[in-house]
Amino acid sequence: MIEFVAHLHPVIVHLPIGILLFGAILMVYQHFSSINLKDAISLSFLLGSMSAIAACVAGWLLSLSGEYDAALIFKHQWTGIATAILGCLVYLFQQYRKLLVILLIVLITITGHFGATITHGENYLFNTSKKTSLNKQDTIKNQPKEITSIVTNGKDSIKIVKYNIYENEIAPILKTKCYDCHSAVKQKNLLRLDTEAFIKKGGKSGLILLAGNILKSPLYTNLVLPIEDDKHMPPKGKHQLNSNEINSIQQWILSGASFNDRIDTLSNNKKQSAPHLDTVFIKKETVLNNTTVNNKVSVEATSTNLPLAISSSTIEAFKNQNIILSNLQEGSPFVMANFVNVIPFENSSLLALQKIEKQLVILKLSNLPIKDADIKLLVGLSNIKKMNLENTAITNECLPYLKDLPALEQLNLYGTNITDEGLKQLASFKNLSVIYLWKTKVTKNGIEQFKKERPNVTIEMGDFKFQKK
Repeated sequence: MIEFVAHLHPVIVHLPIGILLFGAILMVYQHFSSINLKDAISLSFLLGSMSAIAACVAGWLLSLSGEYDAALIFKHQWTGIATAILGCLVYLFQQYRKLLVILLIVLITITGHFGATITHGENYLFNTSKKTSLNKQDTIKNQPKEITSIVTNGKDSIKIVKYNIYENEIAPILKTKCYDCHSAVKQKNLLRLDTEAFIKKGGKSGLILLAGNILKSPLYTNLVLPIEDDKHMPPKGKHQLNSNEINSIQQWILSGASFNDRIDTLSNNKKQSAPHLDTVFIKKETVLNNTTVNNKVSVEATSTNLPLAISSSTIEAFKNQNIILSNLQEGSPFVMANFVNVIPFENSSLLALQKIEKQLVILKLSNLPIKDADIKLLVGLSNIKKMNLENTAITNECLPYLKDLPALEQLNLYGTNITDEGLKQLASFKNLSVIYLWKTKVTKNGIEQFKKERPNVTIEMGDFKFQKK
Protein backbone atom coordinates (compact mmCIF):
# COMPACT_ATOMS: atom_id res chain seq x y z
CA MET A 1 0.00 0.00 0.00
CA ILE A 2 2.83 2.38 0.90
CA GLU A 3 4.58 1.66 -2.38
CA PHE A 4 1.36 2.31 -4.30
CA VAL A 5 0.87 5.70 -2.63
CA ALA A 6 4.52 6.57 -3.29
CA HIS A 7 4.12 5.82 -6.99
CA LEU A 8 1.17 8.24 -7.12
CA HIS A 9 3.55 11.17 -6.55
CA PRO A 10 4.19 11.89 -10.27
CA VAL A 11 0.41 12.04 -10.77
CA ILE A 12 -0.52 14.02 -7.66
CA VAL A 13 2.32 16.51 -8.03
CA HIS A 14 0.75 18.07 -11.12
CA LEU A 15 -2.47 18.92 -9.27
CA PRO A 16 -1.08 21.65 -6.98
CA ILE A 17 0.90 23.14 -9.85
CA GLY A 18 -2.19 23.46 -12.03
CA ILE A 19 -4.64 24.48 -9.32
CA LEU A 20 -2.38 27.06 -7.63
CA LEU A 21 -1.44 28.62 -10.96
CA PHE A 22 -5.12 28.63 -11.93
CA GLY A 23 -5.84 30.63 -8.76
CA ALA A 24 -3.14 33.12 -9.76
CA ILE A 25 -4.67 33.43 -13.23
CA LEU A 26 -8.11 34.11 -11.68
CA MET A 27 -6.55 36.91 -9.61
CA VAL A 28 -5.12 38.53 -12.75
CA TYR A 29 -8.45 38.18 -14.55
CA GLN A 30 -10.35 39.71 -11.61
CA HIS A 31 -7.94 42.66 -11.55
CA PHE A 32 -8.73 43.57 -15.17
CA SER A 33 -12.47 42.90 -14.97
CA SER A 34 -15.37 43.90 -12.76
CA ILE A 35 -16.23 40.30 -11.84
CA ASN A 36 -15.82 39.27 -8.20
CA LEU A 37 -13.95 35.96 -8.12
CA LYS A 38 -12.76 35.99 -4.50
CA ASP A 39 -14.59 32.82 -3.53
CA ALA A 40 -13.30 30.92 -6.60
CA ILE A 41 -9.80 32.21 -5.97
CA SER A 42 -9.87 31.18 -2.31
CA LEU A 43 -11.21 27.73 -3.24
CA SER A 44 -8.40 27.31 -5.80
CA PHE A 45 -5.70 28.07 -3.24
CA LEU A 46 -7.36 25.81 -0.65
CA LEU A 47 -7.56 22.85 -3.04
CA GLY A 48 -4.10 23.58 -4.40
CA SER A 49 -2.59 23.64 -0.91
CA MET A 50 -4.31 20.40 0.07
CA SER A 51 -3.08 18.63 -3.07
CA ALA A 52 0.43 20.05 -2.43
CA ILE A 53 0.40 18.44 1.03
CA ALA A 54 -0.73 15.13 -0.51
CA ALA A 55 2.08 15.39 -3.08
CA CYS A 56 4.62 16.01 -0.29
CA VAL A 57 3.48 12.89 1.57
CA ALA A 58 3.63 10.71 -1.57
CA GLY A 59 6.99 12.23 -2.54
CA TRP A 60 8.45 11.50 0.89
CA LEU A 61 7.35 7.87 0.64
CA LEU A 62 8.87 7.63 -2.84
CA SER A 63 12.19 9.03 -1.61
CA LEU A 64 12.47 6.13 0.84
CA SER A 65 13.17 3.80 -2.09
CA GLY A 66 16.75 5.11 -2.21
CA GLU A 67 16.66 5.39 -6.00
CA TYR A 68 17.40 9.11 -6.13
CA ASP A 69 20.27 11.45 -5.35
CA ALA A 70 20.00 12.42 -1.66
CA ALA A 71 21.12 16.02 -2.16
CA LEU A 72 18.55 16.68 -4.88
CA ILE A 73 15.83 14.94 -2.90
CA PHE A 74 16.60 17.21 0.04
CA LYS A 75 16.22 20.36 -2.09
CA HIS A 76 13.08 19.14 -3.85
CA GLN A 77 11.51 17.92 -0.62
CA TRP A 78 11.91 21.16 1.32
CA THR A 79 10.99 23.48 -1.53
CA GLY A 80 7.88 21.30 -2.01
CA ILE A 81 7.00 21.59 1.68
CA ALA A 82 7.58 25.34 1.50
CA THR A 83 5.25 25.50 -1.51
CA ALA A 84 2.48 23.72 0.41
CA ILE A 85 2.93 26.03 3.41
CA LEU A 86 2.97 29.16 1.24
CA GLY A 87 -0.16 27.97 -0.55
CA CYS A 88 -1.92 27.75 2.83
CA LEU A 89 -0.75 31.26 3.70
CA VAL A 90 -2.11 32.60 0.41
CA TYR A 91 -5.49 31.08 1.29
CA LEU A 92 -5.53 32.39 4.88
CA PHE A 93 -4.15 35.92 4.48
CA GLN A 94 -6.14 37.59 1.73
CA GLN A 95 -4.77 41.03 2.53
CA TYR A 96 -1.25 39.91 1.54
CA ARG A 97 -2.37 37.62 -1.25
CA LYS A 98 -0.80 39.51 -4.17
CA LEU A 99 2.71 39.47 -2.69
CA LEU A 100 2.40 35.89 -1.47
CA VAL A 101 1.21 34.69 -4.91
CA ILE A 102 4.29 36.18 -6.56
CA LEU A 103 6.50 34.30 -4.06
CA LEU A 104 4.40 31.17 -4.61
CA ILE A 105 4.93 31.22 -8.39
CA VAL A 106 8.70 31.59 -7.90
CA LEU A 107 8.72 28.69 -5.42
CA ILE A 108 6.65 26.47 -7.72
CA THR A 109 9.18 27.11 -10.50
CA ILE A 110 12.16 26.23 -8.28
CA THR A 111 10.46 23.12 -6.89
CA GLY A 112 9.48 22.03 -10.41
CA HIS A 113 13.04 22.53 -11.59
CA PHE A 114 14.40 20.23 -8.89
CA GLY A 115 11.69 17.67 -9.64
CA ALA A 116 12.44 17.73 -13.36
CA THR A 117 16.15 17.33 -12.63
CA ILE A 118 15.45 14.23 -10.53
CA THR A 119 13.16 12.75 -13.17
CA HIS A 120 14.84 13.78 -16.42
CA GLY A 121 18.44 14.56 -15.52
CA GLU A 122 20.59 17.44 -14.42
CA ASN A 123 19.69 20.94 -15.64
CA TYR A 124 16.67 19.61 -17.52
CA LEU A 125 14.76 22.90 -17.53
CA PHE A 126 17.50 25.02 -19.07
CA ASN A 127 19.68 22.32 -20.58
CA THR A 128 21.14 22.96 -24.04
CA SER A 129 23.97 20.46 -23.85
CA LYS A 130 21.82 17.36 -24.39
CA LYS A 131 21.05 18.17 -27.99
CA THR A 132 24.70 19.01 -28.59
CA SER A 133 25.69 15.72 -27.00
CA LEU A 134 23.34 13.81 -29.27
CA ASN A 135 24.67 15.60 -32.35
CA LYS A 136 28.25 14.91 -31.39
CA GLN A 137 27.82 11.25 -30.48
CA ASP A 138 29.06 9.92 -33.81
CA THR A 139 31.95 12.37 -33.71
CA ILE A 140 32.97 11.16 -30.24
CA LYS A 141 33.02 7.57 -31.46
CA ASN A 142 35.56 8.47 -34.11
CA GLN A 143 37.94 10.42 -31.90
CA PRO A 144 40.52 8.06 -30.40
CA LYS A 145 42.18 9.63 -27.42
CA GLU A 146 45.79 8.46 -27.35
CA ILE A 147 48.25 8.98 -30.20
CA THR A 148 51.06 6.55 -29.50
CA SER A 149 53.37 7.03 -32.49
CA ILE A 150 53.72 8.68 -35.83
CA VAL A 151 55.22 6.52 -38.57
CA THR A 152 56.40 8.19 -41.75
CA ASN A 153 57.49 6.90 -45.09
CA GLY A 154 58.78 9.65 -47.28
CA LYS A 155 55.97 12.19 -47.49
CA ASP A 156 53.36 9.78 -46.22
CA SER A 157 52.39 9.73 -42.55
CA ILE A 158 50.53 7.31 -40.29
CA LYS A 159 49.14 8.09 -36.87
CA ILE A 160 48.88 5.05 -34.63
CA VAL A 161 46.38 5.58 -31.84
CA LYS A 162 44.78 3.64 -29.03
CA TYR A 163 41.00 3.38 -29.21
CA ASN A 164 38.96 2.43 -26.14
CA ILE A 165 35.61 0.95 -27.24
CA TYR A 166 33.88 1.57 -23.90
CA GLU A 167 35.00 5.19 -23.57
CA ASN A 168 34.49 6.13 -27.22
CA GLU A 169 31.33 4.18 -28.08
CA ILE A 170 29.49 2.63 -25.14
CA ALA A 171 29.74 5.41 -22.54
CA PRO A 172 28.37 8.10 -24.93
CA ILE A 173 25.37 5.86 -25.72
CA LEU A 174 24.64 5.29 -22.05
CA LYS A 175 25.03 9.00 -21.31
CA THR A 176 22.52 10.16 -23.91
CA LYS A 177 19.98 7.33 -23.57
CA CYS A 178 20.25 5.95 -20.02
CA TYR A 179 21.64 8.51 -17.57
CA ASP A 180 18.24 10.20 -17.08
CA CYS A 181 17.15 7.22 -14.98
CA HIS A 182 20.42 5.48 -14.12
CA SER A 183 23.10 7.90 -12.92
CA ALA A 184 24.17 9.78 -9.80
CA VAL A 185 20.99 11.88 -9.92
CA LYS A 186 18.52 9.02 -10.21
CA GLN A 187 18.97 5.27 -9.76
CA LYS A 188 15.84 3.57 -11.04
CA ASN A 189 15.71 0.05 -9.57
CA LEU A 190 18.95 0.92 -7.73
CA LEU A 191 20.85 0.75 -11.02
CA ARG A 192 23.55 3.19 -12.12
CA LEU A 193 25.24 3.10 -15.52
CA ASP A 194 27.63 6.04 -15.20
CA THR A 195 30.73 4.19 -13.98
CA GLU A 196 32.38 0.81 -14.51
CA ALA A 197 31.93 -0.20 -10.86
CA PHE A 198 28.18 0.46 -10.85
CA ILE A 199 27.63 -1.27 -14.21
CA LYS A 200 29.39 -4.38 -12.88
CA LYS A 201 27.44 -4.17 -9.60
CA GLY A 202 24.04 -4.26 -11.32
CA GLY A 203 20.81 -3.18 -9.69
CA LYS A 204 17.82 -4.29 -7.70
CA SER A 205 17.13 -7.17 -10.09
CA GLY A 206 20.71 -8.45 -10.08
CA LEU A 207 23.63 -8.30 -12.50
CA ILE A 208 23.03 -6.73 -15.91
CA LEU A 209 26.25 -7.69 -17.67
CA LEU A 210 27.88 -11.06 -18.33
CA ALA A 211 30.93 -10.60 -20.52
CA GLY A 212 30.71 -12.62 -23.72
CA ASN A 213 27.08 -13.63 -23.26
CA ILE A 214 24.44 -11.24 -24.57
CA LEU A 215 21.58 -13.59 -23.67
CA LYS A 216 22.47 -13.28 -19.98
CA SER A 217 23.16 -9.55 -20.13
CA PRO A 218 19.97 -7.50 -19.46
CA LEU A 219 21.99 -4.46 -20.52
CA TYR A 220 21.47 -5.85 -24.04
CA THR A 221 18.39 -8.11 -23.81
CA ASN A 222 16.19 -5.33 -22.39
CA LEU A 223 17.04 -3.19 -25.41
CA VAL A 224 15.64 -5.70 -27.91
CA LEU A 225 12.42 -6.60 -26.09
CA PRO A 226 9.16 -5.38 -27.68
CA ILE A 227 8.67 -1.74 -26.74
CA GLU A 228 5.36 -2.62 -25.03
CA ASP A 229 7.19 -5.00 -22.66
CA ASP A 230 7.52 -3.67 -19.10
CA LYS A 231 11.22 -4.58 -19.10
CA HIS A 232 12.03 -2.87 -22.40
CA MET A 233 14.68 -0.19 -22.05
CA PRO A 234 14.56 2.71 -22.43
CA PRO A 235 10.87 2.79 -21.42
CA LYS A 236 8.25 3.65 -24.02
CA GLY A 237 8.17 7.41 -24.50
CA LYS A 238 11.91 7.85 -23.90
CA HIS A 239 14.54 8.32 -26.62
CA GLN A 240 15.18 4.83 -28.01
CA LEU A 241 18.52 3.42 -29.15
CA ASN A 242 18.96 3.04 -32.88
CA SER A 243 20.15 -0.18 -34.51
CA ASN A 244 23.78 0.98 -34.68
CA GLU A 245 23.85 1.78 -30.96
CA ILE A 246 22.29 -1.57 -30.03
CA ASN A 247 24.79 -3.33 -32.29
CA SER A 248 27.68 -1.50 -30.61
CA ILE A 249 26.57 -2.71 -27.18
CA GLN A 250 26.05 -6.23 -28.53
CA GLN A 251 29.53 -6.41 -30.06
CA TRP A 252 31.12 -4.90 -26.96
CA ILE A 253 29.59 -7.57 -24.73
CA LEU A 254 30.45 -10.39 -27.14
CA SER A 255 34.07 -9.24 -27.30
CA GLY A 256 34.41 -9.40 -23.52
CA ALA A 257 32.86 -6.12 -22.31
CA SER A 258 36.22 -4.65 -21.39
CA PHE A 259 36.34 -1.20 -19.83
CA ASN A 260 40.09 -0.90 -20.19
CA ASP A 261 41.30 -2.52 -23.41
CA ARG A 262 42.62 -0.04 -25.92
CA ILE A 263 42.86 -1.26 -29.50
CA ASP A 264 45.64 0.03 -31.69
CA THR A 265 44.26 1.62 -34.85
CA LEU A 266 45.66 3.95 -37.45
CA SER A 267 44.79 6.79 -39.77
CA ASN A 268 46.74 7.27 -42.96
CA ASN A 269 47.36 10.73 -44.42
CA LYS A 270 48.78 10.24 -47.93
CA LYS A 271 50.28 13.19 -49.76
CA GLN A 272 51.36 11.27 -52.85
CA SER A 273 51.33 7.76 -54.24
CA ALA A 274 53.23 5.34 -52.05
CA PRO A 275 53.44 1.61 -51.20
CA HIS A 276 50.46 0.14 -49.35
CA LEU A 277 50.53 1.10 -45.66
CA ASP A 278 48.81 -0.87 -42.96
CA THR A 279 48.54 -1.11 -39.20
CA VAL A 280 51.95 -1.30 -37.55
CA PHE A 281 52.39 -1.94 -33.83
CA ILE A 282 55.33 0.05 -32.51
CA LYS A 283 56.39 0.96 -29.00
CA LYS A 284 57.51 4.49 -28.36
CA GLU A 285 60.91 3.26 -27.18
CA THR A 286 61.52 1.17 -30.31
CA VAL A 287 64.32 2.33 -32.60
CA LEU A 288 63.99 1.21 -36.20
CA ASN A 289 66.39 2.10 -39.01
CA ASN A 290 68.48 3.74 -36.26
CA THR A 291 66.20 6.80 -36.26
CA THR A 292 64.10 8.29 -33.46
CA VAL A 293 62.94 11.88 -33.23
CA ASN A 294 61.14 13.09 -30.07
CA ASN A 295 59.71 9.61 -29.47
CA LYS A 296 58.19 9.64 -32.99
CA VAL A 297 59.59 6.64 -34.78
CA SER A 298 60.51 6.99 -38.45
CA VAL A 299 60.28 3.72 -40.34
CA GLU A 300 59.47 2.43 -43.78
CA ALA A 301 56.18 0.60 -43.38
CA THR A 302 55.13 -1.28 -46.49
CA SER A 303 53.00 -4.32 -47.02
CA THR A 304 56.15 -6.47 -47.02
CA ASN A 305 56.55 -5.83 -43.26
CA LEU A 306 53.14 -7.30 -42.42
CA PRO A 307 51.86 -10.86 -41.99
CA LEU A 308 49.31 -12.17 -44.44
CA ALA A 309 45.63 -11.77 -43.67
CA ILE A 310 43.93 -14.79 -42.11
CA SER A 311 42.19 -16.96 -44.69
CA SER A 312 38.44 -17.45 -44.64
CA SER A 313 38.88 -21.18 -44.07
CA THR A 314 40.96 -20.50 -40.96
CA ILE A 315 38.35 -18.07 -39.67
CA GLU A 316 35.66 -20.68 -40.22
CA ALA A 317 37.73 -23.30 -38.36
CA PHE A 318 38.01 -20.99 -35.35
CA LYS A 319 34.31 -20.23 -35.50
CA ASN A 320 33.54 -23.95 -35.36
CA GLN A 321 35.45 -24.07 -32.07
CA ASN A 322 33.49 -21.05 -30.75
CA ILE A 323 36.64 -18.92 -30.76
CA ILE A 324 35.81 -15.34 -31.75
CA LEU A 325 38.34 -13.68 -34.07
CA SER A 326 38.00 -9.92 -34.49
CA ASN A 327 40.06 -7.70 -36.77
CA LEU A 328 41.52 -4.74 -34.93
CA GLN A 329 40.89 -2.61 -37.98
CA GLU A 330 39.22 -3.17 -41.32
CA GLY A 331 41.82 -4.37 -43.78
CA SER A 332 44.40 -5.13 -41.08
CA PRO A 333 45.80 -8.67 -40.66
CA PHE A 334 46.06 -8.27 -36.88
CA VAL A 335 43.33 -9.87 -34.74
CA MET A 336 41.97 -10.42 -31.26
CA ALA A 337 41.01 -13.94 -30.19
CA ASN A 338 38.33 -14.33 -27.52
CA PHE A 339 37.60 -17.72 -25.89
CA VAL A 340 34.60 -16.50 -23.92
CA ASN A 341 32.22 -18.89 -25.73
CA VAL A 342 34.50 -21.93 -25.61
CA ILE A 343 32.38 -23.95 -23.18
CA PRO A 344 33.24 -26.58 -22.10
CA PHE A 345 36.87 -25.50 -22.33
CA GLU A 346 39.55 -27.95 -23.39
CA ASN A 347 43.19 -26.87 -23.43
CA SER A 348 43.64 -28.47 -26.86
CA SER A 349 41.70 -25.51 -28.31
CA LEU A 350 44.70 -23.32 -27.47
CA LEU A 351 46.78 -25.19 -30.03
CA ALA A 352 44.71 -23.58 -32.78
CA LEU A 353 46.36 -20.26 -31.96
CA GLN A 354 49.61 -21.47 -33.50
CA LYS A 355 47.94 -21.09 -36.90
CA ILE A 356 47.62 -17.34 -36.36
CA GLU A 357 50.74 -16.71 -34.29
CA LYS A 358 51.88 -13.79 -36.48
CA GLN A 359 48.49 -12.08 -36.63
CA LEU A 360 47.40 -12.58 -33.01
CA VAL A 361 47.84 -9.40 -30.93
CA ILE A 362 45.14 -9.62 -28.21
CA LEU A 363 44.16 -12.85 -26.44
CA LYS A 364 41.22 -13.16 -24.03
CA LEU A 365 41.01 -16.27 -21.86
CA SER A 366 38.83 -14.76 -19.14
CA ASN A 367 36.68 -16.85 -16.75
CA LEU A 368 37.96 -20.20 -18.01
CA PRO A 369 39.48 -23.15 -16.09
CA ILE A 370 42.94 -22.26 -17.40
CA LYS A 371 45.76 -23.90 -15.43
CA ASP A 372 49.47 -23.20 -15.29
CA ALA A 373 50.35 -26.02 -17.70
CA ASP A 374 47.93 -24.64 -20.28
CA ILE A 375 49.93 -21.41 -20.55
CA LYS A 376 52.86 -23.45 -21.90
CA LEU A 377 50.79 -23.99 -25.06
CA LEU A 378 50.98 -20.25 -25.77
CA VAL A 379 54.75 -20.12 -26.10
CA GLY A 380 55.67 -18.96 -29.58
CA LEU A 381 52.90 -16.38 -29.95
CA SER A 382 55.46 -13.66 -30.43
CA ASN A 383 53.13 -10.77 -31.32
CA ILE A 384 50.71 -10.90 -28.38
CA LYS A 385 50.56 -7.46 -26.76
CA LYS A 386 47.56 -7.87 -24.46
CA MET A 387 46.39 -10.94 -22.58
CA ASN A 388 43.36 -11.39 -20.32
CA LEU A 389 43.64 -14.19 -17.77
CA GLU A 390 41.22 -12.84 -15.16
CA ASN A 391 39.28 -15.30 -13.02
CA THR A 392 41.36 -18.30 -14.11
CA ALA A 393 43.14 -20.90 -11.96
CA ILE A 394 46.68 -19.81 -12.80
CA THR A 395 49.37 -19.29 -10.16
CA ASN A 396 52.95 -18.02 -10.10
CA GLU A 397 54.01 -21.26 -11.83
CA CYS A 398 52.77 -20.09 -15.24
CA LEU A 399 54.75 -16.85 -15.31
CA PRO A 400 57.97 -18.31 -16.81
CA TYR A 401 55.89 -19.30 -19.85
CA LEU A 402 54.42 -15.82 -20.16
CA LYS A 403 57.92 -14.39 -20.06
CA ASP A 404 58.51 -16.07 -23.42
CA LEU A 405 55.96 -13.71 -25.01
CA PRO A 406 58.33 -10.88 -26.00
CA ALA A 407 55.70 -8.34 -27.13
CA LEU A 408 53.47 -8.63 -24.04
CA GLU A 409 52.53 -5.15 -22.76
CA GLN A 410 49.25 -5.55 -20.85
CA LEU A 411 48.40 -8.46 -18.57
CA ASN A 412 45.09 -8.89 -16.73
CA LEU A 413 45.44 -11.18 -13.70
CA TYR A 414 42.30 -10.09 -11.87
CA GLY A 415 40.90 -12.80 -9.58
CA THR A 416 43.87 -15.19 -9.91
CA ASN A 417 46.24 -16.73 -7.34
CA ILE A 418 49.24 -14.56 -8.20
CA THR A 419 51.25 -13.56 -5.10
CA ASP A 420 54.06 -11.15 -4.25
CA GLU A 421 56.52 -13.81 -5.40
CA GLY A 422 54.89 -13.83 -8.83
CA LEU A 423 55.01 -10.05 -8.93
CA LYS A 424 58.77 -10.26 -8.48
CA GLN A 425 58.91 -12.41 -11.61
CA LEU A 426 56.77 -9.93 -13.55
CA ALA A 427 59.37 -7.25 -12.83
CA SER A 428 61.63 -8.97 -15.37
CA PHE A 429 59.04 -8.69 -18.18
CA LYS A 430 60.75 -5.90 -20.10
CA ASN A 431 57.82 -4.68 -22.22
CA LEU A 432 55.04 -4.77 -19.61
CA SER A 433 53.35 -1.40 -19.15
CA VAL A 434 50.05 -2.29 -17.41
CA ILE A 435 49.14 -5.08 -14.97
CA TYR A 436 45.67 -5.68 -13.48
CA LEU A 437 45.91 -7.30 -10.04
CA TRP A 438 42.47 -6.82 -8.44
CA LYS A 439 41.43 -9.63 -6.07
CA THR A 440 44.78 -11.43 -6.25
CA LYS A 441 47.02 -12.46 -3.35
CA VAL A 442 49.39 -9.61 -4.07
CA THR A 443 49.87 -7.26 -1.12
CA LYS A 444 50.38 -3.52 -1.05
CA ASN A 445 53.89 -4.09 0.25
CA GLY A 446 54.64 -6.38 -2.70
CA ILE A 447 53.48 -3.68 -5.10
CA GLU A 448 55.63 -1.08 -3.38
CA GLN A 449 58.65 -3.31 -3.87
CA PHE A 450 57.72 -3.87 -7.52
CA LYS A 451 57.40 -0.13 -8.13
CA LYS A 452 60.91 0.45 -6.88
CA GLU A 453 62.19 -1.78 -9.65
CA ARG A 454 59.65 -0.89 -12.36
CA PRO A 455 58.36 2.64 -11.62
CA ASN A 456 57.00 3.13 -15.16
CA VAL A 457 54.55 0.22 -15.01
CA THR A 458 50.92 1.02 -14.19
CA ILE A 459 49.32 -1.35 -11.67
CA GLU A 460 45.54 -1.42 -11.34
CA MET A 461 44.24 -2.70 -7.99
CA GLY A 462 40.67 -1.38 -7.94
CA ASP A 463 40.67 0.23 -4.51
CA PHE A 464 43.96 1.98 -5.02
CA LYS A 465 46.03 2.75 -8.08
CA PHE A 466 49.70 3.18 -8.86
CA GLN A 467 50.19 5.41 -11.87
CA LYS A 468 53.13 5.75 -14.17
CA LYS A 469 55.53 8.41 -12.94
